[in-house]
Order: sequence, then C-alpha cells, then structure tokens
Amino acid sequence: MNEVIRKLNIDEIPAFVDIALNAYPAKAVPGPEFRERQITRFTHNQENMPTVQYYGLFRDNRLIAGMRIHEYTMNLYGRMIQVGGVGQVAVDLLHKKEKAAKQLIEFFISHFKLKGISLLLLYPFKPDFYKNMGFGYGTKMNQYRIKPDSLPRAAEKHGLVWLDRSHQDLIRDCSDRQATSTHGMMLKTPYELNSLFNAPGKRLIGYMEDNKLNGYISFTFNSISSDNFLLHDMVIHEFVYETPEALQQLGTFLHTQSDQINRIIWTTQDDTIEYLIGDPRNGSDRILPSVFHESHTSGVGLMYKIIDIEKFIIELAQTGAVYSSKPVTLHFKVTDSFSSKQPNSFALHIEQESLTISMQEQRGTRDDSVIELDISDLSSLLMGVVDADKLYQYGKIKTSDPQVIALLKNCFRRVNKPVCTTAF
Repeated sequence: MNEVIRKLNIDEIPAFVDIALNAYPAKAVPGPEFRERQITRFTHNQENMPTVQYYGLFRDNRLIAGMRIHEYTMNLYGRMIQVGGVGQVAVDLLHKKEKAAKQLIEFFISHFKLKGISLLLLYPFKPDFYKNMGFGYGTKMNQYRIKPDSLPRAAEKHGLVWLDRSHQDLIRDCSDRQATSTHGMMLKTPYELNSLFNAPGKRLIGYMEDNKLNGYISFTFNSISSDNFLLHDMVIHEFVYETPEALQQLGTFLHTQSDQINRIIWTTQDDTIEYLIGDPRNGSDRILPSVFHESHTSGVGLMYKIIDIEKFIIELAQTGAVYSSKPVTLHFKVTDSFSSKQPNSFALHIEQESLTISMQEQRGTRDDSVIELDISDLSSLLMGVVDADKLYQYGKIKTSDPQVIALLKNCFRRVNKPVCTTAF
C-alpha cells in the first residue's frame, strides 16, 4: 500500500470538500450550492492565503483524509513567537478507525518541527484523543447568557459605528494591539479577517475615538420563537475592547437592544463577567448546592503541545515570566509516548530573570529531586494554564521531594493564563 501526505492541488479540493462535509454534517447545508461555495472558499484559501494550506492523506493515489494547517504569531508572555495550528481534520467515512487522523497529526507535528516551531495548537473534536497525543488543555471557555439591560448603560451614547470591509485595517490594528498585550492571543491573519465579512448574517459594531477603533463586537442573531419573529438571541463571536470607555459604549449598544433581544450569548475566557453585569444568572434557574445561582457554563477547548522543549524554553527565557531571587536548578523527565519512546531529561537553571536549559542528563542528580510528567501537562504548565501544585496533587507530576514543587510554583508565579479568541 502506497501512502503519502502532501499539499492538495487545486483539482483535489472538491474531493476534500466532500470528505469534510461528510465528516462534519452539522455544518453542511443540503444542496449543491453550499458544496460549490465551500469549494470556492477552500480554493481561494489555497491560492491566496499564505498562512492557510490544505493537506491530504493519499492511499494508493486516493484521497482518504485531509486537514487545514495554519501559521500564527502568538503572544508568549509579551514576546511574539511563531506557532502552528491545525483544523478541519476530516477522514473519509469509509476509512474511519484506520489511524488516518493519527497520521495527519504526526505529519502536522513533523511539518512544524522542521520549520523550527516549538508550540502547536488545535481545537479537539475529542479532547482525550489529543491528550493521548501529548496536547495539554488550555484555558477554559465560558458562555454567559445575559439579559441586555443587565449590562451597564452610559449616560450618553457616542462613537458607535457600523463596520464593514472598508474598516478591516482598523479592525486588524485594534485586534493586534490587544494581542500584543495579552498572553496567548494571536495576530489576526488575512484568513481570519476575511471570515469576519464572509460569514452569513454576521454584523460588526465598533467604537471609534479620534479616528481610532478602540473596540468592536462581531455578532449574529438567532431566532428563538417561530411564533414571534421579533424575538432573538444575540450571539457574540468576538468582543474586543481596549479601554473602559470602549467597553462602556459597546455595553451601552448591547443594553439598548433589550426590546428585541432576549439574551446575549457571550462566549469568553473571562470568568469574572458577573462583576460587569447587574444580574449574573444565565436564565437556567438552576441552583447549585447550597445556594449558588448558575451564571455560566464552561468547556475545555484549545489545546497546546510543546514539540521542541529546548526551543520553547529559549523563547520563554526572553519573556521574563520565570523568576527566582536565588539560583535554582530544576530537573525534569518528560514523557511523550506519541512522538518518542524515550523520555526527555533536562534541567532548568533559573537565577532572577535568567533562564537556561541543559538537555543532557545531569550527573549527580538525586532521583528524588526529578520532576516527572507528561508533555501534555508540561505544555499546560509552561503556558500558565495550570499550577504545579495542582498537577502534583492530581498525581500528574511525580517527585519524591514535595519541596521541589514549591520551588517550581514560586519560579512560575509571574505566569498568567493564556487567552485566545482565534477560531480555526
């Protein structure tokens, strides 16, 4: 059997679209028109979007699976680094359970490792599947369902404008300014900008001040009653604000929609929205013991994998996020069963904001001082998603010396959870 994974030619795009539509039927609209629109969109991306490319797995010259690979620039604790992402992983229904998805992810990892990339990201269709491949969980996403008039309203409304494609440079600049100041966020690519204006029913409202866009909301409407065409929920897809004034004015816009909007569905990694709104309840009327009103639901989504530990540590060292007032050396043994049969052993040397890594086995290291963990948990730990002491309590970090965990947590006390608003 002959197998190869390679970039798709334009005449192979229709076959991949058919595979994707069958793999994700909930996203498909019946009829040939939708298929043709997808073919046009995928073809345009392949020909015109340098940060987005489609790859396929061929067996005996027949396409049986494919994926979409992304290149991004991400904020790592204040330093912009290059990262890789993957989406639209789709397998022909006739070839499910034949390890096609595993082969695609193996190629995805090796593709970016050859490019010198240290960190990969993906949204999992099945979190445990990718956890077993060494991807660690990112920051949870929270969905609030807010009554419009629960948002604060400014005494005076000003600076609000409709946004269209003519404003795309302002939108990109606004988003990128937030990205460069927020750990985990990524610069907006042409592919992402294009999708803002191509998605059916999507609308954009912005807040302008002195010809500068300081915030914007991307949203759609969902009808919630077949008996009342006036009643909708508003679904927010992106909510960016740089200043308190921008948030107040955009919040005022949302507040004033209460006559036709039942609930504002706001999906965000900010889990403190109850401090912004008047009524934090989400309309479920569920009470958690003893008396806790349900305010939002949460989900696990974006996952990270460090594919080059030494390169990632070198990049991390330039951020100043890791600190120790006294010289500290931490010894690690990291397992990545998906990519290697042998664990990676290395040492981190930390003195104030200086961070260096030694990949060689450390002679004279006491066995009880070694920190053992999986690459998935190391990825979450170094990205600031989870604390070392939690991983230790859960048995995900193994060491015979609990004081090592205190040292590790202290050195990483400056890190904060990543935020990501990029969908791919």
